[in-house]
Amino acid sequence: MKINTNMAAQAAGLSVIKNERFTHEAMHRLSTGIKINSATDDAAGWTISSKMTTNLQSMQQALRNTHNGISMLETAASAATEMGNMVQRARELTLQGISDSSTPAQKAMMQNEVDEMLKAIQNIAHDTQYNNINLLDGSSASMHIQVGTLAGQTFDVSISSLTLEALNLDGLDIISNPSEALAKTDAAVTAITNAQAKFGVDVGLLNQSLETLMTGSLSFEAARGRIIDADYASDTTTLASKTIMGQAAIAMVSQANQRPTTVHHLLKMEGSKQL
Repeated sequence: MKINTNMAAQAAGLSVIKNERFTHEAMHRLSTGIKINSATDDAAGWTISSKMTTNLQSMQQALRNTHNGISMLETAASAATEMGNMVQRARELTLQGISDSSTPAQKAMMQNEVDEMLKAIQNIAHDTQYNNINLLDGSSASMHIQVGTLAGQTFDVSISSLTLEALNLDGLDIISNPSEALAKTDAAVTAITNAQAKFGVDVGLLNQSLETLMTGSLSFEAARGRIIDADYASDTTTLASKTIMGQAAIAMVSQANQRPTTVHHLLKMEGSKQL
């Protein structure tokens, strides 16, 4: 029986340390909901999950870019709709002014209404913006929307100019030259309709990209979750087991530390015999 080196106590103490470490790790996983909280937990899994996190964040940014692109095009489409309504109204007034059933004063009022609508069309063309970007004044003829996670994965957008000059409506005179006014308004309606159709096509294509990104993002997130998410059933079982084992190890340390007292008892008894 040895007292200088209490191997039983040291072995029990080592078990206490191990169980405390396992308990701490299990509690950390349960409190964060994450299985791999650092590279120490799983170096390979940490590397893979980090790369997947980077890709996932990139995909989520691409989703936001696509949403913004759709909103931008819808803003332009709404403005173009209002412009088309006003051009159609100008055509109606042109037809009304041709008829001799209208008095000169009435025709002058019609021309005045057209002039005001032309000013409004010009204002819309120059003032329609998205995120401080002019959309209908010709400055957005070449735009790129990043819809992927890699360079070059863009959706190209071209927005035609819808100013009075581009629509050939500047100085429109529905009274003096109604035939020319009808031709110009017809051409303007066609130009605006074509622009609206392109907005619709672009929004549809961006929606397809959006669906693809959402599907890919969900699949990527699920794969990443299988790597890093904590298994609560397993970790709660581990926590309960290691807690009990830790308590038992502490009790064994106490028992092992009592063994040297047996030597003291034997020495005491031997001393009594000699006396």
